[in-house]
Amino acid sequence: MKTKLILLSFLLLLAAGHKGYAQKVSVSTDLVDWAYLWTANAEVGISVDQHFSIQVGGKINPWKFDKKSGDELYDGQMTAYAGARYWPWHVFAGWWVGAKLQYSSFQNTGIVRPELRKGQSAGAGLSAGYTFMLNERLNLDLGLGFWGGRHFKYAEYDSPATMNPVTTAPKNFIAVDELTVALMYIF
Repeated sequence: MKTKLILLSFLLLLAAGHKGYAQKVSVSTDLVDWAYLWTANAEVGISVDQHFSIQVGGKINPWKFDKKSGDELYDGQMTAYAGARYWPWHVFAGWWVGAKLQYSSFQNTGIVRPELRKGQSAGAGLSAGYTFMLNERLNLDLGLGFWGGRHFKYAEYDSPATMNPVTTAPKNFIAVDELTVALMYIF
């Protein structure tokens, strides 16, 4: 009995001296995406260390809107991504820099010009930002990101009504991908 008590005390002392991190999970949604033609979006982040987290997320926008001119306005997309963030201070708080891999299937018209663009894209992106702790569970995440890659199965048409092809060649691209103002809930 005395040996068991000494062994248990020794194990408790070892455990008390070990620095452990609780695994935290975040769920967030970007308010800028919602404001941009009701693009539904969600992201899940998992801390894997005091300074690193991994993220997976996606966006979808199936909506079409009619302009006063009778033309359609839409930015249909299904986007999925996975990436990681480095947090110099502590995960889910303060400054961060991130990298991701992303795939997107898209079709849009009437946003900047009347041409219809559609295709699929794959590439990588970089982003940076700052996360404010609003309370113990709620954060405000601000960020800016770019991504680049290749549009494949890509085509441009003069308009959705006539569908006369302007170009059908795949092409490389680089673009602003994120202007983030997101609410983040920490579990």
